[in-house]
Amino acid sequence: MTDPKILRDIAFFSDLTDEELNAISKIVKKKNYKTGEAVFKENEDGTSMYVIRKGEVKACKAAPDGELMTLTLMKDGDIFGEMSFLDERPRSATIVSVSHTEVYSIEKNDFEKLIDAYPRMVYKILKNIVFTVHTIVRGMNTRYIEMVNYMWGRKR
Repeated sequence: MTDPKILRDIAFFSDLTDEELNAISKIVKKKNYKTGEAVFKENEDGTSMYVIRKGEVKACKAAPDGELMTLTLMKDGDIFGEMSFLDERPRSATIVSVSHTEVYSIEKNDFEKLIDAYPRMVYKILKNIVFTVHTIVRGMNTRYIEMVNYMWGRKR
C-alpha cells in the first residue's frame, strides 16, 4: 500500500477526496528505475499505467536500423503507459529512464475492481487520462501543421 498523503501531492491524483485516495493507494505500487533502465519495451504486452513521482523518462520508437529515436521526455507528474492500460494492446513505445526515476504504477485489473465501489473516483482518473491524451494529440497537430507549413509553405 502506498501512503495516500504522498499521492495527494501528485497532480494526477490531486482532485481525489481523502476516501478516494485511501482506496486508490491500496492498488498503487511504487517502483524505482535506474538511469538507462527500460520500464517497458515497444510491442510488449502490458496493462499498467505509470505516474512519475520524481525523475525523467523518454518515450522512444525503434527506427528501421534498430536505433531508438526519442519521441518525447516526461518528468515529475507526467503519466505513461495509459494507452495499453485502456486498450490492452501492446506497448506503442519503449520507455527508458533518463535519471533515477520513481514511479507509481496501477494495474488495470486492480483498477477495474474499484469501479462499483468508487465510480466517481474512476471517472476522475479516466478524465485525467483523457486530458493527457488530448494534450498530446493537440501538440502533435500543432507540430504537424508547423511541419507542413515549413515544407510546402502556407499557400498550398
